[in-house]
Amino acid sequence: MKVTEICVDPASRRIRMTVEMPDPDRFLTSQVPHLPKMLFRLFPHLAHHKCDNGNGYTFRRECRATEIPHLFEHLIIELQAQAQPTEVLRGETQWNWRVDPRGRFYVYVDYENELLAIGAIRLAERIILALDRRDLEEADTEQHLARLRELARLGRELASPAEASGEAAETRPWSAIALAPEAV
Repeated sequence: MKVTEICVDPASRRIRMTVEMPDPDRFLTSQVPHLPKMLFRLFPHLAHHKCDNGNGYTFRRECRATEIPHLFEHLIIELQAQAQPTEVLRGETQWNWRVDPRGRFYVYVDYENELLAIGAIRLAERIILALDRRDLEEADTEQHLARLRELARLGRELASPAEASGEAAETRPWSAIALAPEAV
């Protein structure tokens, strides 16, 4: 899994990511069942996330056969919540392989602290890649969560007065960060 683009919309307090799966035929958690199992051990609260999946499944049940970018979406939300108390954050994962190449997903997540959200995206990507390789040392969550908490603190300090009060920034549209392959 690779995040190739991050677009931030301060007006809606939402981030859109373009996520590419290197093997477009290996994108379901059922194809890597160790991944959600290991994530639920590291982040037990993740199993209690609410998920509007149309089947009424719990998120734990949904993760038996869901898209890896969908799992990524929930991990980003969980990391934000663990680093800083938040209101309810939501996310969404979409794809349309009639228009886009197979294996391309669009993941949307809400945020309250932009700097924290970007850090959570990067950490979630690293954790999923490490767990896919079964590299538990790389997924040392306590050390990474401490860094995220520091990012949350910095993000609160650097927020504009409108952002700090929760008001929407009306003048800035989506801003994109296109990631060059060597930068990721």
